[in-house]
Amino acid sequence: MLVRKITTAVGKRARIASWRFTAPRRRRPVVGDAAVVVSLTSYGHRIDTVFATIESIAAGSVRPSRLLLWLSEGDLARPLPATLTSLARRGLEIRGCPDLGAHKKYYPYAHAHPHAQVPLVTADDDVLYPFRWLETLLERHRENPSTTVGYRGEIMGFLADGSVAPYRTWRMGHTSEPDRRLVLNGVGGVLYPPSVLAEAVRYGTAFLDECPRGDDLWLHRATLRSGYVPRQVFATPTHHPAVPGTQRSALMATNIPRGNDEQIRRTYRARDLDLVRGAPSD
Repeated sequence: MLVRKITTAVGKRARIASWRFTAPRRRRPVVGDAAVVVSLTSYGHRIDTVFATIESIAAGSVRPSRLLLWLSEGDLARPLPATLTSLARRGLEIRGCPDLGAHKKYYPYAHAHPHAQVPLVTADDDVLYPFRWLETLLERHRENPSTTVGYRGEIMGFLADGSVAPYRTWRMGHTSEPDRRLVLNGVGGVLYPPSVLAEAVRYGTAFLDECPRGDDLWLHRATLRSGYVPRQVFATPTHHPAVPGTQRSALMATNIPRGNDEQIRRTYRARDLDLVRGAPSD
């Protein structure tokens, strides 16, 4: 087991080093003809490593029609790494926007495209995505178009009095059946149909007060209110490998211990929780 972990870690670092070293010479477009847009955001020191996530998406079995990287206006004003300028020449769209935290990965696009016709897949900037990552998300969505689809999520729990249980007690999802209690994690990658995005931006930037670090929660509420149901790709949650050196500033560090319970209280109304408490997908 130890030997396998070491071998995997060495292989991952070698792959990233190869992408970095060959960046100026790479010519293959990062976009293709799949009817989907992929969007992610980055910030701070992660901007130096986000190229690895983008290269992993571009190396997939299918490539999106657009691939967007959103940076805050402050971050975009600084010189970009050569790895990103090289990716821009290959079709990556690097856009600036106000600093909306993790909500940058979907809100600027959804706000600018209220009549979008294709789904948006959100990705995180600290993950290496596998070869069939995007293809599988699209396949699952075609199987059941009334769902949002992601690789991992947590089941919202409830106490005996009907109130939401503390976030730290929620369990990971272990079914691929649609389930309104499932809060999909953006780190695995999530596909959102246009109607869900329209609902998510209906309230403007109210998330800055109600759910500033909980984009997954905000998009889960939008899923419920737009009549869609979350679904996990596989019965077992999938954990994609992390980009080395990116985990020290993960949102998880603040959200799990203290942040999510307050964000949940502010985000969900009684009508939302009534939907969640019902049968998984009735």
